[in-house]
Amino acid sequence: MQSMAFLHENIILPLSDLLQGEQVHKYLRLLKEAEGWTPAQMKSFQQERLRELMFYAATEVPFYRDWFHDHKLDPQTATLSQLPIVSKTIMRQEGIDRFSAKHFPVKQRITSRSSGSSGEPFSYLVSKKANSVNTAAKLRTWYQAGYRLGDIYMKIANGERQGKLKKWQDRINRCVFVPFYSIDDVSLRNILDTIEKERPLYIRSYPAPIYLLARYRNSHTGFSHTPRRIFTTGSTLSEAHRKEIERAFGCDIIDSYSCEGTPNTYETPDHDGYHVCGYYGIIEILDNEGHPITDGIGRVVSTDLWSLAHPFIRYDTQDLVEVRNGKIIRIMGRESDAYLTHGGETYTVHNFSHYFLYDIQGVESYQIVHHRDGRITFNIVTNNEFESIEKQRIVDYWQPKLGTAISVNIVDSIPLMHNNKRQTIIHEP
Repeated sequence: MQSMAFLHENIILPLSDLLQGEQVHKYLRLLKEAEGWTPAQMKSFQQERLRELMFYAATEVPFYRDWFHDHKLDPQTATLSQLPIVSKTIMRQEGIDRFSAKHFPVKQRITSRSSGSSGEPFSYLVSKKANSVNTAAKLRTWYQAGYRLGDIYMKIANGERQGKLKKWQDRINRCVFVPFYSIDDVSLRNILDTIEKERPLYIRSYPAPIYLLARYRNSHTGFSHTPRRIFTTGSTLSEAHRKEIERAFGCDIIDSYSCEGTPNTYETPDHDGYHVCGYYGIIEILDNEGHPITDGIGRVVSTDLWSLAHPFIRYDTQDLVEVRNGKIIRIMGRESDAYLTHGGETYTVHNFSHYFLYDIQGVESYQIVHHRDGRITFNIVTNNEFESIEKQRIVDYWQPKLGTAISVNIVDSIPLMHNNKRQTIIHEP
């Protein structure tokens, strides 16, 4: 196994970099070195990168050039907190070109797209250098969880692989790519049969597809393969879904969080919180007034220190996290995946998942619809353990907490979105 890892890390990965014009191999090595840095060394590195980023943005990016001019700020002395918080909405209003560097070399950039989990997919430019650092950060995190280049792994994702190069990379990297299209017994069994056949050491998936596979596997016989670990990413992993997946596959889950312009953030193997790749970017956790917090629930505002093609500086991800002593201990999900009461209390997917896991029997999955007129409907998928009296118990429990009329609707299924993610809380426009 060590010889296989050496071959992939020192020969195949550099060859792949050469074909794509990237430098993943280089930055994977640098990230290993950066793990030995002290907090002061990391802070110094970030400040140096940030100073270069600000100067470049003030010179090359129209939005920031105008901002520094209009606010009479010197990019050499300005602090991060003096810059505006931006979002997808602001970028659309201004125009994506206003945030793109005018003279960045075309051959050194690629077009990337958000997954659209917030309902707002959009395209933006990424420098190949930034893409290399980000990919290296993901690999380094996998390494910490036991993975080595050359280990067979499975990626479960929506859509087919596009292009011959991607398919070639899958073959060389021993990646079994499995498209996930529909939710029915046939497709679920086919994927589980593929897992039995290929016997991947690691599986990477959005939480929703792997949860549906786990639920099917827990109620059917004939499946025995246990991977070393499962990596989840792309949307919120609830505690109820984590337990179902771990019970089905008999292995540990490493959850992760990232989005456009955000440093890779992965759950540690010890499950004592989430590690932010400070080498790639800076994350601020802010309250509703925009003040930084070290304890409690706040929203993620991130600064990408590498992508000069389209700088993401103080980018509002619209995601909520819980921090303790400055460390992220829980990913709460999208702000749109939370319900704010008139009394100012916030309820997230974790509040509802905990309730349906421990307080109500027989609920397989749920979705909450916040209607225009303020009413809330709980759509729930149930099994034989669910009793009709439970509907009233749900109403009696949540109606006073949420401060609005509650109804419960039993449905056959809760569909995934086009990107194989499931929106837990829907706010009608």
